[in-house]
Amino acid sequence: MKTSSLRRSMLLPLAIFAFPLFNAHADGGVIHFQGSIVEDGCRLSPQEKSVQFSCSQNGKPVVQTVAFNKLNDFSAGADTPVSTKIRYLDSAQKLAILEVTYR
Repeated sequence: MKTSSLRRSMLLPLAIFAFPLFNAHADGGVIHFQGSIVEDGCRLSPQEKSVQFSCSQNGKPVVQTVAFNKLNDFSAGADTPVSTKIRYLDSAQKLAILEVTYR
């Protein structure tokens, strides 16, 4: 009798904590978006040793050139809504993925 009540008292907290894990997936739903995209994204033009960012800020073109070795964790500043991160695919750092994030 004591063993079964001990098992029950141990299983109840486990069930309470495990239950949300079983319901943590989404089968569908609707996301409502309200607003508009007011500016285009930036254009990136690779140069020989740099990347040129051409962005529109408040309707005016903003062009900035950044050297390849400065691109990792680069943030253009408060006036330009872009930041970058580089993930190298090889140990020689010759092949990489440039991730661009817009704020």
